[in-house]
Amino acid sequence: MSITEQEPRTGRERPARRGRPPRRRPVRRPSLPMLKRAAGLGWPVALALAICVSAFAVDGWADRRSEGSPAANRALVDKAATEKVIVEVSAQVARIFTYTHTDPAATERAANEVLTGDAIGEYRKLFGVVKKNAPVMKLSLTTRVAKAGVIKLTEDGTAVLLVMLDQTATRDGKRTGPPVAAQLIVTARNDQGWRISDLRAA
Repeated sequence: MSITEQEPRTGRERPARRGRPPRRRPVRRPSLPMLKRAAGLGWPVALALAICVSAFAVDGWADRRSEGSPAANRALVDKAATEKVIVEVSAQVARIFTYTHTDPAATERAANEVLTGDAIGEYRKLFGVVKKNAPVMKLSLTTRVAKAGVIKLTEDGTAVLLVMLDQTATRDGKRTGPPVAAQLIVTARNDQGWRISDLRAA
């Protein structure tokens, strides 16, 4: 057989691909549905929701998550303590992410009661934008905790929770759209009662 002749290919054989390698599909990063849907409601709602959900991003949570052994996680063995954390922290999250344009300062006062550490100053600074604009735009936000679970609960009184929210925005008493879902990673510390120290979008 000459070098220019080729043996016939069977149906199972496939010719080698030539040219550029196949393109890899880009990795899609997770997004916040709440912020996407809020964008269509106008900038006041988008601003308020963005402040309430994304302003507290904390880079150190991932490092803390890996600390300790599974045996140190009380959420796996102490059902009563876990349920208590869920009830208290869920109520606190709903309070600080619910406000009305007639009295936005009430939400700020609630935040002073349930927040601790760096979260206090950051919340005051960012919520000031909502406090200023909500009365002008007659904007209100109602937040309900749809579901919450404890990821980690330690002996030293630190809890990390995944909290799922349903949020409804109104303008001048009328809904601006359907409820918007959001997820938060919440870190709380037991300082004579559970208080929130860190918040980040999940």
